[in-house]
Amino acid sequence: MDTKTRLLQKKQELENIIKAKQQQMMIPLAEFTDELSLYDEHPADIGSEVFEREKDFGILELYELELEKVNNALERLEAGKYGLCEMCGNPIEPARLQRLSHTTLCAGCARQTQDEFIRPAEQDVITAGAMADLGETFQISGHDFYDH
Repeated sequence: MDTKTRLLQKKQELENIIKAKQQQMMIPLAEFTDELSLYDEHPADIGSEVFEREKDFGILELYELELEKVNNALERLEAGKYGLCEMCGNPIEPARLQRLSHTTLCAGCARQTQDEFIRPAEQDVITAGAMADLGETFQISGHDFYDH
């Protein structure tokens, strides 16, 4: 199967998934929960349904982003730039293109641009339990927390 056919099939598949998700999202939450009215419901009673709806919106957004990447790959194919790394200009590895047909970077450049995970500053704070394990004390207003 050639590249253009593979990309067009992926595009059609994503469009079908997006259309089905959008139709599902059009169903009002009241109908989705089989309740006649949400007026008499406590907000916590529909918390799971609201969470699932928000999760579906996030998944829909990811599918739309994927479709945009496939459309960009089709444009690069028409322009004769498909399969060339946008950073270094070298050909992208065939195995990588087979796996990620919409990729714009070779494996080497992708590794260079990959974000390294940096822990938030809040996690640098030592917890009271960790300090107690080290034999240290935790003080509040000049008094040891664990003294009784």
